[in-house]
Amino acid sequence: MKKLILTVLSLCFLVGFVTAQEQGYIKMEITDVSSDNAEMATYLEMMKGTETEYMYNDDKSLVKANMMGGMVEMTTIIENETEAMVLYMNAMGQKMQVESTKEERDMVEAKAQKETPDVKIEYDENVTKEILGHECIKAVVSFDNGTDEGNMSMEMFVAPDLKMSAKMIQGLEKVDLKGFPLEYIMDAGMMKMTVTAVEFKQEVNAEAFVVDAKGYKKMTWQEFSDQMSAMGGGF
Repeated sequence: MKKLILTVLSLCFLVGFVTAQEQGYIKMEITDVSSDNAEMATYLEMMKGTETEYMYNDDKSLVKANMMGGMVEMTTIIENETEAMVLYMNAMGQKMQVESTKEERDMVEAKAQKETPDVKIEYDENVTKEILGHECIKAVVSFDNGTDEGNMSMEMFVAPDLKMSAKMIQGLEKVDLKGFPLEYIMDAGMMKMTVTAVEFKQEVNAEAFVVDAKGYKKMTWQEFSDQMSAMGGGF
C-alpha cells in the first residue's frame, strides 16, 4: 500500500520538458482524496493540500512540490534543450541533490526493465469546464499493464489553449494530450485523488530557477533511484 501511495503521489512531479509557450506558471493542489481502506485514507489525508508549482521559460522548466505539511519538499529543474536535470529533495531534513542527463535516466529505466503500460485516450469535447479562465474539454486516460493489479485511469479536463507540455507530469511522459490538464482525478482502484489548478500566471521571475544547494548531498541518478526503490517508490 505504501508503494501505491508513493507511486501515485509521484505523478505530481516534473520529469519532462516544456515546448511551445515562452513562459508561464501553474500551481496545482491535491483538493480531494478518498479510499475505502481506513489505513490508506489516513495516509491520503496527509497528502491533501499538497501544492505543486510548475513554471517554465525559454531555457528551463521547474516543478516545486511541498508535501505532507512540509515534511517533504522537492524541486526539479530541467534544461529544455538538453533535458539535463537537477533534483533537490528534502525529506524530513535529509537533503539530496541529484544531477542527471536524459541518457543516464533512460539507462536506469532500461536496467529496471519497466514495462510500458498500454495507454488509451478518450475525449468528450461536448463536456467542458472553465478553470482559471481556460475552457477545458474532458479526457479520460486509461493505463493497462496487462494484469489485474496496478492499473489506473485519469479523468481530466484539458485546456487546449495551453501548449505547455503535459509530459511535465510523471506518468504522462508518453501521453500526447491536446493541451495541459488543469484538473485530473486519479483512480487507482483502492484510492482516488483529485488535483486541480488553483493559480495561473503568464510571466515568471527568472530568480525562481535559482536554488540554494547548501547542505544537500550530491547523488547520482542510479543511487537516488535505488534509494527510492528501497523505500517503495520509483523514479
